[in-house]
Amino acid sequence: MKVTVNSIRLKYLYEAQRYSTMNAASEAMDVAPSSVTRQIAALEKELGVEMIEKGRRGIKLTEAGILAVNHYAERCAQEEVFLSQLDSLKRLRSGTVKIAIGEGFVSDDFSRIINNFLAEYDGIVVDILLAKTNHISDLVKEDEIHFGLIFDTPKDPKIRTKAEFDQPIKAILPPNHPLASRKSLKLEEIAQEKIALPNKSYRIRQIIDRTDTFLEPKLTSNSLHLLREYVKTENAITFMPEIAVFKDLVSEQIVSRPTDNPILNSTKISLITRLGRQLPVTADILLQLVRNHLTSTLNQISKVSSVS
Repeated sequence: MKVTVNSIRLKYLYEAQRYSTMNAASEAMDVAPSSVTRQIAALEKELGVEMIEKGRRGIKLTEAGILAVNHYAERCAQEEVFLSQLDSLKRLRSGTVKIAIGEGFVSDDFSRIINNFLAEYDGIVVDILLAKTNHISDLVKEDEIHFGLIFDTPKDPKIRTKAEFDQPIKAILPPNHPLASRKSLKLEEIAQEKIALPNKSYRIRQIIDRTDTFLEPKLTSNSLHLLREYVKTENAITFMPEIAVFKDLVSEQIVSRPTDNPILNSTKISLITRLGRQLPVTADILLQLVRNHLTSTLNQISKVSSVS
């Protein structure tokens, strides 16, 4: 005959050993001491074995009692995990994930990541804002978005970097440019050429302006796309991280060259959240997908750059 264990009676035994006496357990559970005694006696009768050693003032479990208490604790732990996972599954069915990214991260592959995520979690809405680094950092700190993807992480104690990748600012130029044959370029050389730069609201431009070399652009814009097209059509040079020109690198419409400047060579891209914020399950899933996308893309860029 199959024996079933009454969870309520196990709980009374668990609390009795936890508080050492029947009276203390009854007070903690807000029941009469006789109820505790009665439930434990019923458990012993149900299982056919004594749970508590007799003749002691305090509670001392028998070997069977220890087994029963451990079983109850394990059951509670498993139930907690089950309920947590169930709650996570419920939250996967609805809600909004809000993120912000820089313009340079927009690509067909990035869109594919979002589309695949939405297809799998069809009850979720993804809200994507294109913004500059400083604005994204503010949105993260104010909990306006779940996470941000930015270029060159600002030093801020309220920001937590979830993932970080080296991504130097490189000279971007067409393959037929006179300087394209060089393996590395000096900023003084580039300064003599036709130059296009992002406007001063871009983090890229702010970093370039920190160098000792004055670069006078023929074109400035708040559109990275426009800058890329200008470089290709006017045989000019601009500055960007390679991830912002990945498609053109692969199609060999442009090439990238490192510079001799340590400031431009030390920049990074980062996935950031507010320090101390625990992301909802869906937001964390999307963050991990974006992290994997960045890792894959940068590996591909490294291969393309090594042969160009």
